[in-house]
Amino acid sequence: MTTKNSFNRRKFITASALATATLPAALHGQSAPGFAAGSVPSGPLGSPKATVPLGRIGGVEFSRLMLGGNLLSGYAHARDLEYVAHLMKRYNTDAKIVETLELAELHGINVINSWVRDGITHLEHHWKRGGKMKWIAQARLDGNGGLDQFKQAADLGAVAIHITGDGADALVSQGRVDKIGETLEFVRSRKCLAGIGAHGLGTVLACEEAGLQPDFYIKTYHSHDYHTAPGPDDTGDLGRYDNSWCKDPEEVAEVMFTVKQPWIAFKVLAAGAIPPQRGFRHAFEGGADFILVGMFDWQIAEDVQITKQVLGNLRRLRPWRG
Repeated sequence: MTTKNSFNRRKFITASALATATLPAALHGQSAPGFAAGSVPSGPLGSPKATVPLGRIGGVEFSRLMLGGNLLSGYAHARDLEYVAHLMKRYNTDAKIVETLELAELHGINVINSWVRDGITHLEHHWKRGGKMKWIAQARLDGNGGLDQFKQAADLGAVAIHITGDGADALVSQGRVDKIGETLEFVRSRKCLAGIGAHGLGTVLACEEAGLQPDFYIKTYHSHDYHTAPGPDDTGDLGRYDNSWCKDPEEVAEVMFTVKQPWIAFKVLAAGAIPPQRGFRHAFEGGADFILVGMFDWQIAEDVQITKQVLGNLRRLRPWRG
């Protein structure tokens, strides 16, 4: 049985083309720094269309639904479908990325999370148009353990910076939790909020045991209620064949219940395998304070509405930490 919701999502290319065609003329401006003349929307942003409930990390307000940067950069967790990353890059042109940022902000999403090495040309253009979108930057250590990426993120205007999940996981496996603490100290010295990413729950446990006290954690979290969910032989933090990013969701919820810092949950839809109605509810009821979700432009309005519906009727045990 095909639902109206699934039909709409399958028609995203047609819907997006129509939406672009009906943008106000002022948004098809003549030129923009860093882009070819007339290639991206320009001019002032439109009027707000919706709001998203807010939470706080270190005194800074963030929308509880955050925009992920993976889809905009072409990072795909598509199992064995090799073409998907190429499709995303072809779909998310410069104009489409700028439009996506605009739609996100107009619907109440006030923050994007992305890797610093992907650059922020589109976000800078958004800011020049009057946008207030905040940026949480992902950063990795350099090959020699240097903090150049963290410095770059601060210099470019990140309000918060966190070591990536794979980066923190690797340091924990090497017994170098102190290096994670060094990243926190450096980020705070640059007047930014400092966070720790994690795919493995062991990373959170090790950082808690070491008393690192980041401003926030960003930890994968999703149920196993989907077709390609990990089986009994999937014992790693990341599933085989790119099929899982949270091997122990029940244990994650138990551990995070005791964590005092705000928790941003990511991969809450298992890379698109779980419908947002289920994935968002599972994340918030499991204790997440914020959810980080990759969204195409045509998904934003719907995902905002789902977030508000879920938050308006929530059964949650973990106190809000943000």
